[in-house]
Amino acid sequence: MTVATSSAAAAHRALASARRLPLAVVLVATVLYSTGPVLAQATAVSGTVFAFWRLWLGVAVLGAAAALLRARGGARLPRGRSWAWVLGGGAAFGVHQLLFFSAVKATSVATVALIGTLGPVVVGLLAIRLFDERPTRGFVGWGAVAMAGAALVALAGAQGPQGDPVGVAMALANVVFLGLFFVATKGARSDVDTVSYLLAVMVVATVIVSLGALALGEPVAAVTGRDVALAAAVAAGPGFLGHFGMTWALRFVPANVPALAKLAQPVLSGLLAWALLAETVTATHLGGGLLTLVGVGGALLGRRSRDFASGRAPG
Repeated sequence: MTVATSSAAAAHRALASARRLPLAVVLVATVLYSTGPVLAQATAVSGTVFAFWRLWLGVAVLGAAAALLRARGGARLPRGRSWAWVLGGGAAFGVHQLLFFSAVKATSVATVALIGTLGPVVVGLLAIRLFDERPTRGFVGWGAVAMAGAALVALAGAQGPQGDPVGVAMALANVVFLGLFFVATKGARSDVDTVSYLLAVMVVATVIVSLGALALGEPVAAVTGRDVALAAAVAAGPGFLGHFGMTWALRFVPANVPALAKLAQPVLSGLLAWALLAETVTATHLGGGLLTLVGVGGALLGRRSRDFASGRAPG
């Protein structure tokens, strides 16, 4: 083997590893996301109050990170049309937070999780329209497997009919706004660095959630030190590290890759709740969870779909 051939082979291996890194980051971020519901469930406050504190503490963490980044000259602040993506992403995330917790209160976690399995479809349609991202058949097929598994997990958690029409409508709207957040993040990442984008988004989302909590008359001041500590853990873990990883990766992977990966979040959260909170896990939970993980793994790592998932497949 000549020196040129050896160098070319080494460069090819390095490029392949670099292309796999964003997918690995997406998977790690999904694991971090799964800790959020478990920590929130351990508090004694309502979902809206928890979101209020989690977002304000998240702004503090991101503000410190952005100040450090800017002091080192690494920040790329939003400019021009980037502000449209940033403000749109912040508004979408804030409304998603309010709709999610309100829908859970009006219906059930299982109902919201079941409707949430439509997330990859919403993001996929938006991504085709905005970015001309057209998934391969392999990605679509494995994604359908993951969605079926996630739906099975949600149905296993259902306890009687929970079909409040207003709650169901809010759950559907929640899926749309979460999808808008993902595509706004994808659109902004070519011009704005990860920390600056997240800080701007969280400030907008925090204002929206704070106004919502005020309108609903939520007792945001009636919290204990333990509740605040758990909210801080969510702000630092899934809120900062999880969002940082997912937002960074969206510059390199299609918009519906994170949406599909998030289908594994309820499965991982359920396993953590079983291990830490002694929650019941049935055979249906385990079967649906395994199906979800297989589908997500096939879509992101399978031979017929990984090129699209890593951003290499043509539009």
